Amino acid sequence: MTQSTEAVQPGGFVPVDACWVCGAQALAPATRAIFEFEGYREQDPGLAAYTGATVDLVRCAGCGFGQPRAMPTLPDYFGRMYDQRWSDEWIDSEFHSTAKDAIFREVLRDLAARVPAAERTLLDLGAHVGRFIHLAARAGWRAEGVELNPRTSAYAARATGLPVHRADLRDLAEEGRRYAAVTLTDVLEHIPEPVEALQGVRRVVASGGWVAVKVPHGPNQLRKELLRARLRPGYRPTVADNLVHVSHFTPRALAIALERAGFVDVQVRPAAPELFGSPPSRAGRLAAYAASRVLGPSSPLALNLQAYARAGE
Repeated sequence: MTQSTEAVQPGGFVPVDACWVCGAQALAPATRAIFEFEGYREQDPGLAAYTGATVDLVRCAGCGFGQPRAMPTLPDYFGRMYDQRWSDEWIDSEFHSTAKDAIFREVLRDLAARVPAAERTLLDLGAHVGRFIHLAARAGWRAEGVELNPRTSAYAARATGLPVHRADLRDLAEEGRRYAAVTLTDVLEHIPEPVEALQGVRRVVASGGWVAVKVPHGPNQLRKELLRARLRPGYRPTVADNLVHVSHFTPRALAIALERAGFVDVQVRPAAPELFGSPPSRAGRLAAYAASRVLGPSSPLALNLQAYARAGE
């Protein structure tokens, strides 16, 4: 779905001229993001003012990475967007949901194959309500989390009894905290300039330790949305509205980002699916995942990517 760069609004945005991953400047329009923040009208009028704006999502000709043509100039745009006032009941249901357990257990199994039992310290970035660190602790890891949302971080600490930090990674690094494994599951796609973010992650990974990153496969997610639009008249395909997903990875882009951040032995493969919905829907996701494991991360069936990389000595 090719769009004109005229979609970028003249006010409230600053252009982005180069790929955040590889630095190339050959960026071609791929789709368009729409901003809709009417629900924030009372909570945050500055954020709500973006309602109705649009911006192109562009794809790098060099590595395939997708990103916005321009970024909002509103201070702390992402922090304000993610200042969501979830109910206590919803937060509790998130902790008890098993929808992501296939992803979590596969990550823990793969990391256990890389990290000796005596060294199994783990930091989960974007710990949310703590489901993953709960499972990690049950599997024998000395697990901690980082979660900036005050309500979910407090819930995660209460529900798990584990340390959940509301701190910047720089603060943890300056305190000398190092972990044999650091995990980011469905986190990096929400962060602009991912190489810089991964460089911050590198500072809290112990020498020889591992990082595990799970993200959506950007081009394949857009293909899925376009197919859905063909099958459902009136459906508008979207992968980036409000810039909720601001970084859109290909296997090559994810590998380059990790390498540029100082990691080695990078391995990228299809990721396990989130299992929700009806039994036929879950079975379909598992079948597509099994096929993608055979065909590889560049297969159209690979809707998500899982990467592992080691911190150099």
